Amino acid sequence: MAHEVLLLSRKFRDNMDFANEFLEARNCFVSTKPISYPPDEDQLCELAASAAGIITGLEHISPAVMAAAPNLKVVSAGGVGYDHIDVEEANKREITVAICAGCNNHAVSELAFGMMLNLARQIRPADIAMRGDDSWGRFSGGELWGKTLGVVGVGRVGKATALLGRAFGMRILANDVDWDITFANEHGFSYVPLDTLLRESDYISLHCPLTTVTRGLIDEDAIDKMKETAILINTARGPIVKQEALVNALATKRIAGAGLDVFEVEPHPDNPYIEFDNVILTPHIGGSTAEAFDRAMYLAMVNVSNVLNGLPAHCAVN
Repeated sequence: MAHEVLLLSRKFRDNMDFANEFLEARNCFVSTKPISYPPDEDQLCELAASAAGIITGLEHISPAVMAAAPNLKVVSAGGVGYDHIDVEEANKREITVAICAGCNNHAVSELAFGMMLNLARQIRPADIAMRGDDSWGRFSGGELWGKTLGVVGVGRVGKATALLGRAFGMRILANDVDWDITFANEHGFSYVPLDTLLRESDYISLHCPLTTVTRGLIDEDAIDKMKETAILINTARGPIVKQEALVNALATKRIAGAGLDVFEVEPHPDNPYIEFDNVILTPHIGGSTAEAFDRAMYLAMVNVSNVLNGLPAHCAVN
């Protein structure tokens, strides 16, 4: 009997032909139930009722959704983050939770560096000036070469960011719960306590998952430890940074600027950061490249179809 897969990711549903072909070859099929976006919990419960597998975008797979799906065996995120899936409840129900590890490490790290370069060299205000009356205003910036980059969270994305920093001639400081000393030694950077990283870094780039430990990690106390010339980059998850603390720091020029791809609320109808010229804002596009999308869709399909056919997921987190 073929296994029903609920495909929630909007982008993946735009490639339904590939999804159908891939899954049908593996004794699975995509649910044809219509979806109204964004689906609320009640609709998710209805959609999941007969599903054996779910592939999510950022839809919240709650205990109620799992309870409504008695046949559910596996939930795969459509990317790397999985804070929208209740892993504790999945464990109770023996549901595998999987992610698309390795799908977007280059995409996210490149965006982080794009933000650093943009802020360092004032690319955005220079571009705006070129389109206005002050075409040849001089915009004095700084170089990344020789500066210190602090990488918080040194998984696949964090390591890719550290390697880009080395290529730019930066000194790299890293912090994580697990210290991969072998990798650090091979690539010429150091693990240090978070306080040291915050005090010594010119650029701080966040790449840790959102957990009970990292929620609010960058708060008033953390910002107070930073240099006044520091720039904070967040391409991980919005709630890792306390919004009020960062807004106050920018308003009082406690730090020099920020690059933000993620926010406490997404979409953010009243984004408080738009008033600051020294902040670069993007709408959670860190993993939004054609290459990362193709890898993510393939790996999500592998995760679900493997588990439903008695094989291990590409990357299970429980």
